[in-house]
This record gives sequence, C-alpha cells and structure tokens, in this order.
Amino acid sequence: MAKRFEGLVRTDERISPSAISRANPTPSDEKCVNEVNCKLLEVINGCGRVYTSHAVVGGMYVLLCAIGASLTEEKHVAMAWKVVQEHVDAILSLTMY
Repeated sequence: MAKRFEGLVRTDERISPSAISRANPTPSDEKCVNEVNCKLLEVINGCGRVYTSHAVVGGMYVLLCAIGASLTEEKHVAMAWKVVQEHVDAILSLTMY
C-alpha cells in the first residue's frame, strides 16, 4: 500500500516524490516551502479524515505517510491521496509564490 501511495505522489509535479514528501510551491525559497508544508500538515490533520506526520530532514520540513494497518485497502490509500491533493490545491492557491 505504501508503494501505491508513492506511485500516486509521483504523478503530481507539485509534490517531491520520495518516501518523504513535501509540496513544492514556485519559486522555492526553502523557508517559505517549509512554512507551506507545515501549514499543509496542519490542514490535512485538522480535516479529521486522515492523519500524517512530519520530520525535518536536512533542514527540510517533510510530510510522512506511514501505512501500517494490515486492513488498509487500496480505497483507503486513494482516499488519503485525494485528501492530500485537495489540501495542496487549497494551500498553493492561497500562497503568493
């Protein structure tokens, strides 16, 4: 399921594809990118539909998606991706980059 989610992330050029991901507003001033991703995490978790975590890696604030439940199905992964996309759309439309 984690590979499925990673595959979905790789389809969106606004998000850095990797095991750790983050939205990439343009132009990409590192401080602003970190702030955007912090806000993205807040709104994703605040919606109550999915929960994600974060880490700071090499000064980059990144979002983490861990799929650990054995009952997770592809429909759950697709729903989580839809939530991420909805909030990326909203956050990036509000930022002045």
